[in-house]
Amino acid sequence: MKKKFLRWIIGALAVAITLLIAVVLARDRVLKAVAERSIEDETGLRAVIGELTTTLSSGALHVRNLKLYNPAEFGGALMADVPELFVDLNAEKATDGKLHFRSLKLVLSELNVVKNAAGRLNIDGVEKRMRERMHKRKRDKGEKFEFEFAGIDQLHLTLRKVFYTVMEHPPRTRALDLAVQDEVVTDLKTEADVGRWLGGMVFRILMQVSFGQVGQSAEPESPTPAAHASP
Repeated sequence: MKKKFLRWIIGALAVAITLLIAVVLARDRVLKAVAERSIEDETGLRAVIGELTTTLSSGALHVRNLKLYNPAEFGGALMADVPELFVDLNAEKATDGKLHFRSLKLVLSELNVVKNAAGRLNIDGVEKRMRERMHKRKRDKGEKFEFEFAGIDQLHLTLRKVFYTVMEHPPRTRALDLAVQDEVVTDLKTEADVGRWLGGMVFRILMQVSFGQVGQSAEPESPTPAAHASP
């Protein structure tokens, strides 16, 4: 069971990272409809944005009520519910391929991890799609095209409910509340810093699960992924 919890946690973090990358790649696209299309192109997930505001001169972008929906092979229902996503990117450095985030805020209230009849997970498909898109850009633009992580000055992170469903056995849906509420991290200067912080957070959540301090149940309080209707 602990291994499954770890997979859920890694899945939540993978979706968070995917969202950040997709937003960065769409940073110059100010229309909400275009941004939704851009996220779908990058992730393979249909996106619906409630509100989008951007300040191009500062590289800041604020998204509210972002919902991502699974591909048809995973039922087409809700995959991720993101009430708030804020990215303040150093635009000057970004033009040189350096990703320096002055401020990041991610609120992920719900993530639905789905295993289809072929044994594939929806989160694995998102990561594969992102890798393929990045490789294609590199081929099209040459070896000079790449992003270099240049630090995060301040990060606010909230990760809550994760649901795991096997499509062949919907009653086996499991739920876990990660209980990460507005965690603030500062001065993550290198990828190694980010790795150490993520490792520490995952370890802490696993310890909370082991000692029963994080909520888990066989039947989630909210509807299962199969019950989330696509608008």
